[in-house]
Amino acid sequence: MFLVFGLALWSSVIFLLYALRPSSSLHVEISSVTRREKIICLGAVTILIAVCVAPMAWNPHWTGELHRHHNQYQFLADAFLKGQLHLDVPVDPRLAAMENPYDFEAREALNLDENSGGWDHAFYKGKYFVYFGAVPALILFAPYQLIVGKPLATYHATQIFSGLFILGLFALFWLLAKKFFPRMSFGVYLMSSVALAAVSISYCTEAPALYCIASSSGLCMEVWSIYFFARAAWAEDSRRKFFAEIFFGALLGALAFGCKPTVALANFLVLPLLPKLLNRDDAKKIFLVLCVPYLLTAAALMAYNFLRFDNPFEFGQAYQLTVADQHAYGKFSERFNLSAQVDGLLQNFFGVENGLRGDKKPAGALRYIIFWLPIFFLTPKNFSALRRNGLIGFVLALIFTPILITMFQIHWTPFLLERYRLEIYWLLALLTFLAIGFLSESRKNFFNFGVCLLSVLTIFQCVDLFLVPNDLNFAEIYPDLRPKIFKALTLGF
Repeated sequence: MFLVFGLALWSSVIFLLYALRPSSSLHVEISSVTRREKIICLGAVTILIAVCVAPMAWNPHWTGELHRHHNQYQFLADAFLKGQLHLDVPVDPRLAAMENPYDFEAREALNLDENSGGWDHAFYKGKYFVYFGAVPALILFAPYQLIVGKPLATYHATQIFSGLFILGLFALFWLLAKKFFPRMSFGVYLMSSVALAAVSISYCTEAPALYCIASSSGLCMEVWSIYFFARAAWAEDSRRKFFAEIFFGALLGALAFGCKPTVALANFLVLPLLPKLLNRDDAKKIFLVLCVPYLLTAAALMAYNFLRFDNPFEFGQAYQLTVADQHAYGKFSERFNLSAQVDGLLQNFFGVENGLRGDKKPAGALRYIIFWLPIFFLTPKNFSALRRNGLIGFVLALIFTPILITMFQIHWTPFLLERYRLEIYWLLALLTFLAIGFLSESRKNFFNFGVCLLSVLTIFQCVDLFLVPNDLNFAEIYPDLRPKIFKALTLGF
């Protein structure tokens, strides 16, 4: 069995590398793609989505079957349909009677487990609330329950948002390639897109329920927001399409704040595009179309927060029942710690060990070798190309935004986790794709094969990290899986 599986796997890899050899017809320039290449791309996207979303149904620990608190979006949708903001979840009298219910050790002393203690809910004035963004419940869970008559299985939401995110990332890369890199090889576009999308959505595959709903929905909103803004800035569409692109870009970017605020910090990428967007005769109208979705969404979120927690700026984090008493975090200025920021940044990007580790996976976003390619932006030739294409501001925003997101994560969370890096992977992927694009404009043949090989290695890294036991993931539930796969890779020896 191991021999057959191993031979099939290695045969597929060898065939793929042969298909991507330097002289392959897949290395046709992006500007010259035909229907054949588009069909191949559609097939690759379909396979990638299937491979990423299918395992989400495998682990009962992360589908909502075994842990009640993973189904909070179902409860929230049910609450909305009943015209209320709190959840219809019974509160244990022992929790309600506690002097400080946010003290994890005090809850443990009373044997309040995840079911009786409202784990990871927001608890305020004797009621449970959801501190995760409400947008997924409003646009997906509530409509589904209203139409079908039963709750949507939790992990299905992550499957939907992840699939749409992958489509959005491919579309954004295609837009960038057609606009700035017409000489890029189609094979390079295809393989780098597959690898970068796989990295960007990797953690959702193994732990879809609850936390990754907030993350994947935010990523979905943001990638399509940036796509529409980029299209408005760089595509030469009609006036009607231009205003539609501005509106949908702003609407999706605003809704990202209602999914997960730290993901929505990627709206900073819009700032360097503003001069291009507003460089028209009707700049005032454009600015109005751009601002209204953000203002209305901000007003709705503040009203939602005020009605729940009597504070328009409190979304529930201070009242969450988790491992840290965040109710006692205090003011931003009082909690800020420069040393913790430096340690967290080193851990999140470079994997430097420190006391912030919260899971078993190796830390450091830059462990993915493909993410090191943007270092070539430091060469005079590529820097000049950035300036010539007006992309310096956009690239600087892509460098700054992951750092900003990480700083907020360090400040508001007790420790960094792999799932938090979902919020920066796609930004590093976008930065990496731009680097590949500029490099591919002046290099051919073996460079194309080299990037494809690097992409294949990155995909193998994703698979390898999927098999690292951590946080009740599939590999931890089935600890013999990893040895079996390595035995297959060695053809049974």
